[in-house]
Amino acid sequence: MSSQTRYSATLPANPFAFHQTRTIAEIMLRCNDRSAVKNEVHEGNLLQIKTISNEDSIFNYVYNRMNLISDSLKKIIINGDEADGRFVNLISIMNYDTLFKEFVEDVYYERLIDRNPVTDYDIMSFFEKKGRENQTIASWKYVTVYKLRRLYARILFEAGLLKTSTGNRVVCTPYVSRSTIDELLNEGYETYIRATLGYR
Repeated sequence: MSSQTRYSATLPANPFAFHQTRTIAEIMLRCNDRSAVKNEVHEGNLLQIKTISNEDSIFNYVYNRMNLISDSLKKIIINGDEADGRFVNLISIMNYDTLFKEFVEDVYYERLIDRNPVTDYDIMSFFEKKGRENQTIASWKYVTVYKLRRLYARILFEAGLLKTSTGNRVVCTPYVSRSTIDELLNEGYETYIRATLGYR
């Protein structure tokens, strides 16, 4: 791990936010001004979120993720088959959140290979290991780690990589079209594909 890597425990209550991501990505394709995108989202109540603080949390998280991926990948999220869109959305979360990416590589990939469920013990062991390696993670309270454990599993479930988000979480491999995989490979996401689908 690079000494420059910064880990964050900040995630909205619904980090996968697939439908909200589609909405924001679609506006971003025709408007490259963040304030204008945010205003359109807010004025139209397009995220269907009751409080301003929650709307801001989801908007900022999704916008920042979408801002890091290409228009081609945004178009897959918006117009592609839902399984493809959900998979690219997962890739965007991995791309944005270093700790989540390492979780997928260290925990999910191992269970994908040995075909065993992802357990609470697997997840907590990951955070304990990271805490020994990184002072920031070591300083997190148990409630923070518990929240991340729940949200990480929920992300993988909503992406179609787990059959459930609680208990012994059985690993499954979603169907992702060849064209989507090729686009991701062309853009340099080979390690992401290996960690999530188990092949190149």
